[in-house]
Amino acid sequence: MDLESILQSIPSDADEAVVEHQFSKKFLEALGYEGLGIYPQFPVSKGAVDWAARKNTPEDIFLETKKDPYLYMEVKGRTKNLTEGHPHYNKAVLQLKQYLLDPASKSVQWGIVMNSINAQLFCKHGKVVHPVTPCLSFDNVKQLVKEFKGRIEAPRKSLVIAVYNNKGGVGKTTTTLNLAATLSMLKNRVLVIDFDPNQSDLGDALNLPPIQGGMRSVLEDKNADVREVIKPYKFEHPKLKSPRGFDVILADEELVSKVDEVELRQRVKPHALLRALETIKTEYDYILIDAPPNWRIFSQRAIYAADVVLIPARHDNLHSLQNAAMAITKFIPEVQQERNKSGDAGPVALPIFMNNAFKTSAPQLQLMHSAIERIIKDAKKEGFDLTPYFYPKQRKGQRGTGRMISIPYMAYISKADFLHVPAAFAFKNARDQYLTLAKEYFVQ
Repeated sequence: MDLESILQSIPSDADEAVVEHQFSKKFLEALGYEGLGIYPQFPVSKGAVDWAARKNTPEDIFLETKKDPYLYMEVKGRTKNLTEGHPHYNKAVLQLKQYLLDPASKSVQWGIVMNSINAQLFCKHGKVVHPVTPCLSFDNVKQLVKEFKGRIEAPRKSLVIAVYNNKGGVGKTTTTLNLAATLSMLKNRVLVIDFDPNQSDLGDALNLPPIQGGMRSVLEDKNADVREVIKPYKFEHPKLKSPRGFDVILADEELVSKVDEVELRQRVKPHALLRALETIKTEYDYILIDAPPNWRIFSQRAIYAADVVLIPARHDNLHSLQNAAMAITKFIPEVQQERNKSGDAGPVALPIFMNNAFKTSAPQLQLMHSAIERIIKDAKKEGFDLTPYFYPKQRKGQRGTGRMISIPYMAYISKADFLHVPAAFAFKNARDQYLTLAKEYFVQ
């Protein structure tokens, strides 16, 4: 029986057991997995995933060895609403993410949630799990299978990270450069993009001048090759056996000097940067975009191109906290809606982290927490729960900054600006801090 016939035979109120028994395995087979490459109730450290799958080799049959699963699928009954944003959907996605990030799941790269009415595909990159399709309907099952199969079988792509806050002065450029340095020292291929031509702070921090026209051509002309504007950056030190570094796309002065914003919006489409990066995503492990502190054309295009958005804020700056919340509740959802129209998904916000955090007194900390609690309360009125974004480590009854992710103030980081090198390259103390941050967010 084909998939369309099976779907028609499933009762509208079918529970999880019925969907799992009648449809799940056939769906995985349609995605290209043979019967012996599909394992039901696959055990992980905490519980069992409904289905795990992997392509077999003559020497390694997945059903027999249970080694190196490649894809997980979590199944729900038809009575569970998997429309994006519904509580049933949120709970199912959280469950899938927990399985994907389980210590026993290091080899897994893809995850699916489905109830035979809707399904959504997720990609795992290190510690990051993000959607790569909207929540799609099984009304056109052939198209859904084609979409999922095409993405799953594509080469592994880089993770695109936009570093953004609508408030300036929160350390976006410093964060971008030092994360890039740290990830490159972990033997990742990294590209950094200075997408703030009004200031070009990233290039200034590396003592590299802006370019003239190259990036403008890439954004306006779909046939232009982005590789032509990529430059290597190397840091050499007597104590290092070999240079350390990453690739850079510098800010393009022509984007602000020879065209106004009205004309620029007409010439640089919302998907322009995303389209340009698609051609090189297999060449890097991470692509970091330093986005400007506003919600205008360059920040909008940067967020549109991202898989995830990393949001630095300052614990001593109320506006940076408010603007971080606005990015999550307003700006990022706007971009998600636009990308969904094209059959794509993303970006998603990562937890906010406090940058350049000073040692503060108990009253000062209480002032910050009170402000954040007001922000969270106001967002809940609009249907957003910002608690896991401000307090990703929160446990019941816990208080204090230990609930938050932060980078402390360090003189080494400021000193590195004068040396025109990322602090993580030049100073061990700074490197250790950013290594902790990289492991917190990205490196499994």
